[in-house]
Amino acid sequence: MKVFFRRVHLYLAFAAGLVFLVQCLTGAVLVFEDELTHALYAGRYTVAVPAAQPRQSLAVLADHLRQLKPKSKLLGFRVYADPARTVELTYRETPARPDDTQPAEGRGFRHKSAAPRSAGVDKPKGRPERGNTAFLNPYTGQVVGLLDRQDRGIFKVAEDLHRRLLAGEVGKTVTGLSALFILVITATGVVLWWPKTWALLTGRLRIRWSGSGKRITHDLHVVLGFYCAPFLFGLALTGVIMSYRWAAEGLFRLTGTRPTVGIAAPRSALPGRPRTLAYDAALRTGQQVYRTAEFWRVGAPKDSAAAICISAPSTLPWRAAGLDTLFADRTTGAALGQHLYSRQSAGAQLRRLAKLLHTGEIGGAWTKALALVVVLCSLTFPITGVLLWLNRTRRKQPKKTRTPVTV
Repeated sequence: MKVFFRRVHLYLAFAAGLVFLVQCLTGAVLVFEDELTHALYAGRYTVAVPAAQPRQSLAVLADHLRQLKPKSKLLGFRVYADPARTVELTYRETPARPDDTQPAEGRGFRHKSAAPRSAGVDKPKGRPERGNTAFLNPYTGQVVGLLDRQDRGIFKVAEDLHRRLLAGEVGKTVTGLSALFILVITATGVVLWWPKTWALLTGRLRIRWSGSGKRITHDLHVVLGFYCAPFLFGLALTGVIMSYRWAAEGLFRLTGTRPTVGIAAPRSALPGRPRTLAYDAALRTGQQVYRTAEFWRVGAPKDSAAAICISAPSTLPWRAAGLDTLFADRTTGAALGQHLYSRQSAGAQLRRLAKLLHTGEIGGAWTKALALVVVLCSLTFPITGVLLWLNRTRRKQPKKTRTPVTV
């Protein structure tokens, strides 16, 4: 039986090996993307806090952006609790397509739900609008940095390589198949690792560095493979969930739930009311409701009667990537309603958790470090696997025997 598993392991490894190597390399780059980006572009994200200078209002900051980008359209703000952080303004410079409609709860913020249009309710539909980002000093209004969403920096290229191999939908299909293969490779690897007797268990749990080169190669592949197997299986499984619709739908069937339906976005005011938007009052309302949040997102309304939405990370354990959303009156900033992440279905929450598990963000810095170690160890598997295969094929080749020469 092990011969069958060995062949499956070998053939799938040959099929997915190169893609797996690329994904490990790019994954190692992406694990600490946020931390590296903030370190490389510190001036974009942090400013000196003056002793006795108040923060400028969001409306004034928006005016500073309009002076720099007269044709820009404001999409939203991101305000941090840290007083040394810049305020991030999301904006669009080119007109939207005719079918590019956006939900009231924040352009640049993603909500995957929809509600039928009825009296007093907006219908969120389509993908969220992603714009460029301007980083402003909240005390002086100075624009300290701009980030174009089309920017092809090292991390964007690494992400495209990781997800699509720089080949669009074809590349995405290939990486999805690779993730499926890794699931089988990992499972068959554990079967092949499993010792026949308990006496052999010790030799399968440690690397014999004093052995020959072939022995060390074998141990690196087998022993490291065993320790990394649970994590690799989890990485591949979450990759499959993010790559295939049927896998994501399986989460809903598994939990007996359906995708979350309906973010009721109240109508804030009737058309014809004052056009001034109370962004600061709405932000203060959101800060009072979400007091412990690391940041707050304030979304620009999509029309003349839509409410302002304020989103903040969920306080649920392990689910800070989910957003709680508050809707505020556009003229007074008073709370009109709320959508909590905890009200989303179990399947929807698990789908969001898949990305956090895949990237290592689920537990913060220590799980990111663990993900990095696993990815770096996994880089050796295609190499040691090929070496093991070469050693095995050479061993099977019959030795040539010299025939005596007769005179």
